[in-house]
Amino acid sequence: MNPKKIKVEDKKVLFILWDDKTESRIPLVKLRKSCPCANCVTDRQKRPENYIPLLSNAQLTLKEIKIVGSYAIQPVWQDGHDEGIFSFDFLMELSK
Repeated sequence: MNPKKIKVEDKKVLFILWDDKTESRIPLVKLRKSCPCANCVTDRQKRPENYIPLLSNAQLTLKEIKIVGSYAIQPVWQDGHDEGIFSFDFLMELSK
């Protein structure tokens, strides 16, 4: 499936309208905490399972959403983090 529309709602949720007309809503905090980049994955692996990260407003504010080819998005966060590539399949999993 491919997105027809992607936008941020209320500065808190990533909204995606898919080409089959289904909708996904992913809280930005969940999106950021699920970042698949190597740095974030390594950081999460080092932390204990019960660790709860505290994220700043800059870490949870999207400046831009770049489309990567025909398979993914690349969020650009206000704090400068922009290394995560979220495949459309992964985004669908996060929205469940």
